[in-house]
Amino acid sequence: MQVSKRLVVRKEIPIDSSKELLNSLDVSMADYYCKNGNFKRGLELFRSAIDKTFNENERINITNKYLNAALFYGRKLFSEKNYIDAVEQYRDMMNYSGFPVTVYKQIGLCMKEMGDADLAIKFLKRFEEISPDKEDVYIYLADITYGQIKDNERAIEYYEKALVKNPNNFAIYNMLGHLYSTCYQDKFKDKQIYYLKRAFELAPNNRIVVKNLAYVYGKFDEVQHADEMYQKLMYLNPTHSDLHAYGAYLVKHKRFSEGFKFLQHRFLKEDLGNVAFPELLKTKKKKWNMKLDISNKVILAHFEQGFGDSIMFARFFDDLKKRCKDVLFVVQDSLIDLMKDSNLGVEVYSERDIHKLNYDLWIPLMDLPIVCETQPDNIPNAKGYLKVPDDKINAYKKKYINDNKKFKIGIAYEGTMASKETDRDIPLEYLYPLMRLPGVEVYSFQVDDLTRQMDRIPEDTNLIRLGGTFKNWEDTACAMNCMDLMVTTDNGVMNLAGALGVKTFGLFNKITEWRWFKTEGDDIAWYKSIKPFQTTTSKAWDGPVQEIIKEIENLIKKKKTTKPSAPKAVKTAKSTGKKTTAKTSKTTSKTAKNKK
Repeated sequence: MQVSKRLVVRKEIPIDSSKELLNSLDVSMADYYCKNGNFKRGLELFRSAIDKTFNENERINITNKYLNAALFYGRKLFSEKNYIDAVEQYRDMMNYSGFPVTVYKQIGLCMKEMGDADLAIKFLKRFEEISPDKEDVYIYLADITYGQIKDNERAIEYYEKALVKNPNNFAIYNMLGHLYSTCYQDKFKDKQIYYLKRAFELAPNNRIVVKNLAYVYGKFDEVQHADEMYQKLMYLNPTHSDLHAYGAYLVKHKRFSEGFKFLQHRFLKEDLGNVAFPELLKTKKKKWNMKLDISNKVILAHFEQGFGDSIMFARFFDDLKKRCKDVLFVVQDSLIDLMKDSNLGVEVYSERDIHKLNYDLWIPLMDLPIVCETQPDNIPNAKGYLKVPDDKINAYKKKYINDNKKFKIGIAYEGTMASKETDRDIPLEYLYPLMRLPGVEVYSFQVDDLTRQMDRIPEDTNLIRLGGTFKNWEDTACAMNCMDLMVTTDNGVMNLAGALGVKTFGLFNKITEWRWFKTEGDDIAWYKSIKPFQTTTSKAWDGPVQEIIKEIENLIKKKKTTKPSAPKAVKTAKSTGKKTTAKTSKTTSKTAKNKK
């Protein structure tokens, strides 16, 4: 059969040249992608559609859809801690008019998490300037300023602004109380207590709030309130740091028996950082529990923390020796010569020697007040217990100390970074008046001039730098024995002066470290040769310095009427002007290990 073929003619359909329909399709696809989690493709289509739309109303409509999706995606990335991709999204949003002002806040928060605190604050402050509802940003600004910028005073301003819309937020009250206490020490007492009491009213079982309120009460010697708060803290699952703080409070308020026991939590504190503790703690090797009979035991006493602590607690060996067969003392290398020459009746070793020592039990040095049942009124050897051979003192004097009739004062104005954190240092400029006194020669005992203050002293001041001549703490002790007086803040130098029985004027800030429970009268209890001079309010150093100057003037008059008991050493150093140094002060301080 023959089938005829039918001619089929294809009709050409014209391509729609209108971009409006294609754009509508792109917008619909973008919407679909974003709703189904493919934000990258969806946002890409949104941006393309915006660029191709010429109708103003339609363009605004698509832009709003894009901005809403991009903001949602940025927050999602932020919650997933993908901060850099979140910033990219927010950065793209800022290319389009009408982007929400919250973008500034979101970028600021990303920068905060990424560690760029300066940029975070710039974006957050921009948000603060233009946002009609800005109160929540004050908390973010405060957190960044406090945690990353370390500007506590500015953080206080932001937290106080945040309270306006957050009057029942206990965390803000707690931070304000803590910051006022940290920044201003004894100042703004009412604010410190008010903010922390308000935090306590809102969160009476919050451990941190209770601890902070207990500390502030204790700092202002409101003992009854402090006791109540610390007792409540004991029921709130306290940390080792909390228990250590309680111990410090007890010792500061003369309750040694309980205080030093709680201070044993120092080894388990959650915020130890780089504090130096006995290596033996890691091995748990033969640690004495202070209950076992040691009458026939050899006890190893191990140093801990700073040089000042080793010097201060070496006083207890007389008592410890009566309780055991023998005592070995492991101490920092730069203290070995001094401890050996002091004839403490114990064998002195370096930590490197521990593996070859024969002993039965060991004890950390700062636990000895517990063993010796020490109380504020029976502190042993408060008149001094360390000493240096006369021949070493004379040799040092001959080499480094000027042979003249001037009244010689040794000074130490700053300790380690720990002393800076607790406001124990005094700016050197406050001691300039000592350097200008007629008939006085001032010697610096600073080994590490951490803030390079000695390089900035005025031309009309007299300061001789001895720090570079100290190879170890015995050299420091020799130099002290050549002085008529030591003037020092709370640091290792002060402890050494007291342990040597050297006449010393101790400078104390209004809020002192926990061990100084006595800062009035003619001594500080732990050391009879140290007379305290304390500020009336935090960092007000002018008052105590003026008192010291008056006392020095009286001491100079007294010295002039007293005949010298020993011949002078040979003159080897000059003392004119700010660049004056001892003859061999070029002995590098880099080799000196005794950091003050």
